[in-house]
Amino acid sequence: MVRGADDDGGGPERSRRRVLRRGLAVGAGALSGCSLFGDASDGGANVTSAPTDDAATDTPVESTSGETGRGDAAERTPTGAAPTETRTVTLARTDGWPVVQADDAHTGWRPDGTGPDFGAGPSVEPVWSADIGGAVRGSVTVAGASAYVGSEAGTVTALSVSGPGASGAGARATPDDAAGNERWTHETGAAVRATPTVADGVVYCGDEGGALTALDASDGRERWSFAAAGDRAGPSAVRSGPVVADGIAYLGATDGRIYAVDVADGSERWRFDAGGFLGVVAPVALADGRVFAGSYAGRLHAVDADTGREAWHYTGPGRIRTWSGPTVTDGVVYAGASPGGIAAVDAFDGTERWFRETDEPVFSSPAVADTLYVGTDGGSVLALDTVDGSERWRHEVDGPVKSSPAVVDGRVYVGTDGGSVLALDTADGSERWRVALGGRVTSSPAVVDGRVFVGDATGTAYALGAAGR
Repeated sequence: MVRGADDDGGGPERSRRRVLRRGLAVGAGALSGCSLFGDASDGGANVTSAPTDDAATDTPVESTSGETGRGDAAERTPTGAAPTETRTVTLARTDGWPVVQADDAHTGWRPDGTGPDFGAGPSVEPVWSADIGGAVRGSVTVAGASAYVGSEAGTVTALSVSGPGASGAGARATPDDAAGNERWTHETGAAVRATPTVADGVVYCGDEGGALTALDASDGRERWSFAAAGDRAGPSAVRSGPVVADGIAYLGATDGRIYAVDVADGSERWRFDAGGFLGVVAPVALADGRVFAGSYAGRLHAVDADTGREAWHYTGPGRIRTWSGPTVTDGVVYAGASPGGIAAVDAFDGTERWFRETDEPVFSSPAVADTLYVGTDGGSVLALDTVDGSERWRHEVDGPVKSSPAVVDGRVYVGTDGGSVLALDTADGSERWRVALGGRVTSSPAVVDGRVFVGDATGTAYALGAAGR
């Protein structure tokens, strides 16, 4: 069921948006599936615009779930209006896969990338694997000659993308000599469920102790560590990798806050209270000067990147307890919800474009190219029209999908709780190949130079590639 879709389903607006998406893109970690919040008081979508004099810090926002908040915030019901025309676009990154889902807006789309299957030909298999000592809950990122991965054993490890003992690309290895793949390992002192982010020679990674640590990418040396406030009941952890731009790292934490941290020395620039017992678990996205975040308080927020002031927040239909994602492209924010659903919201003012109900919760962050691709806890990978949310195809897999898809070279790459990594044809969802790994895969695949980098619950990081190459 789609709510709030466009009436025409086509025409000049769709054509304009598709032309933009083919040429330009604006630059999830996994969530646990528990439901912790009561039902909202009504069944309609709700957008709250922030007051113009609103200050950043720990000021709670108004919501429809009965929380105490700003009494002067104006509320309105979105009408499905066309997205604002006052927006900018940014070319997608082309340098590796330095952040979860490829870019700061988490589109998951690399239009100029290449995957490991080149049409008819050899099968896909592990080119190398490395035991990193603890389950991989986040994703692998790739920058230059190194791949970076965190583990629940409390480590961040840098691995050679070429494989153990290799000096060039194309080397093959087995688990027995995987130790030679390691460049360095940093012990954090707490489990790492977050995806490392790499920017300007620095690796930024959060941990379950509530710290964001900056490490030198060349040797793993610690530069500084920032501690989330953690002054509330419940867990305090940084479970997602930050986005880094213009000297600032933006991240969410389970204390319910979004933080802006100066990358020069780890000092706090501002914080914003998004609320919720498990707070902000999924990665925040950055686009057009705003930070976008979903929270376990059942709200989707847009916050000014410079000041930390809220531009708007969206609560969606009643009963939404948490938002995953978000993904931002062409002036629209896409996010998954629990209970099940996917929303498209105008990035400028929070106006709902459409809301699509799904059979199960969506903890996978969407990937968006010309089409939206997302996984559900019901074990489906969906392809949805970005204009109206209508279903183009679905593919049933071997378990819940918390992995956030990647779209490269006409394929949708995704992992499953059943322990598989799959490549699906973007046109019709047909399965092009599947590799069975040793444990569940919540990693969002990183697809770089003909290889797919993922980790699994057995504590193994993999590079998958075409056999014999």
